[in-house]
Amino acid sequence: MPSWLSSMLYKPVTLLVHIALATIVVGACVTHFFGEQGEIHLRADQAIVVPHSQISLFLWDFHIVSDAEGNPVDFISELRLLDRSKEPLRVDEGIVRMNNPLKYHHYRFCQSDYDSDRQGVVLAYNHDPWGIGITYTGYALLLIAMIAFFFQPRTYFRALLKSLTAKRSYNEVVLQRSGLIALAVIIIAKAIIMTKVVTPKPPLQPVLQTPLLGIHVSVIMLAYTLFAVIMINGILGLCMPAKRESLMQLSQLLLYPALFCLTAGIFIGAVWANMSWGRYWGWDPKETWALITMLVYALLLHFPWMKNKLPITNEKSPIIYHVLSVINFLFVLFTYFGVSYLLGGLHSYAN
Repeated sequence: MPSWLSSMLYKPVTLLVHIALATIVVGACVTHFFGEQGEIHLRADQAIVVPHSQISLFLWDFHIVSDAEGNPVDFISELRLLDRSKEPLRVDEGIVRMNNPLKYHHYRFCQSDYDSDRQGVVLAYNHDPWGIGITYTGYALLLIAMIAFFFQPRTYFRALLKSLTAKRSYNEVVLQRSGLIALAVIIIAKAIIMTKVVTPKPPLQPVLQTPLLGIHVSVIMLAYTLFAVIMINGILGLCMPAKRESLMQLSQLLLYPALFCLTAGIFIGAVWANMSWGRYWGWDPKETWALITMLVYALLLHFPWMKNKLPITNEKSPIIYHVLSVINFLFVLFTYFGVSYLLGGLHSYAN
């Protein structure tokens, strides 16, 4: 049996993390190869057959819900569904709203767009009876595993925590400074969120008016804050040779919650996207670069294992780790700022 497999069997929660990630990949493959998705343009008094099905849609009514200032807060399409697979023919009613898709016999219909005369709508649809269920199972397993990981004994995380606790005289100062740095970054991040997301001009689009917005953004910003602390530790470690080892251990300790928060934030966004647009992943530039950032930090998380497989001495490993922690933060900066101003997409904050 390979050493890495025997090690994970010795740590069941760690094994569950990898099983959950594999389940998510399997679900994505099932969706890609066996799922169906597309768009349907409906006009009033016109029936449209959903491709590859025996379901016809009829737009009964479409209207926009506005607040007291006249800003749209919701788009509502009232539909009639004719199911030709039933004998006798069956007519059902359904409503499609933003962040609230219509579900019918493993089909999901989401509000995508509407005509300027408000007599027609564009609905995104998908038919994925197995892929979404498999993927959501992977999400649930991963959430359970990430929480349980911090209670699992005999892990490198526990060893780091024990080692740092044993060095109270020095690490109390390091933790104090890191806490102040983290607090400053959190305040800056919160200011950016308040100005760019929570109170934008014009008001929030209907798709953003959901509690998931605050959860999604807050969890990812917490991850970015911890990555910033790790990056600062990297700079300090390169400038302070006597403290390199302790700073590396502190960064390795912080990397676990940082990476878990980023992963959770990405998957919360995927669930939200599935509610809004009928698909949990669309390779939008922000999504793609968040995934890239997650992967590069996942490689950094496995640094202790990799250094044993590569010709890296114990004296050189803190230097290499700190250099990588600084380089990796460039991915965070590009994901947050560079994508918005250079690549655009659904998540662009530069508009």
